[in-house]
Amino acid sequence: MKFRNETDNDNLNLNITPLIDVVFLLLIFFMVSTTFIYTDSIKVNLPEAKGEGIQVKDNIVITVTEDEHIFINSKKIAKPLIFENLRNLKKKNSKSTVIIQADKKSTHGTVVYIMDQSKKAGFDHFAISIENE
Repeated sequence: MKFRNETDNDNLNLNITPLIDVVFLLLIFFMVSTTFIYTDSIKVNLPEAKGEGIQVKDNIVITVTEDEHIFINSKKIAKPLIFENLRNLKKKNSKSTVIIQADKKSTHGTVVYIMDQSKKAGFDHFAISIENE
């Protein structure tokens, strides 16, 4: 009876190149398919309330800070230029919704002024951003 020689297994090579290729392809797939959450860079302390969340596309975000600085889509705008900027944005996308993010320490008059200027620019849909309780 002939027994196997132990030295025959020394020539066994394991090729891991296809395994590495598959791992890199999976890594690339997950990197490309990951969605990143955009966070606004302007710090606003929103008031708290209960309400339904709505999903709005192609919106215009107007932010009012505690010290009454006004930002339209993260771009600082002087108060007299709000109407002109909103009118230009209305020409680009007529179905936009104006979302107002006003700090709870900002004045009510500023928010009403922004709503009035938005209405004059032709916007019919408004939303006021809040934090859930």
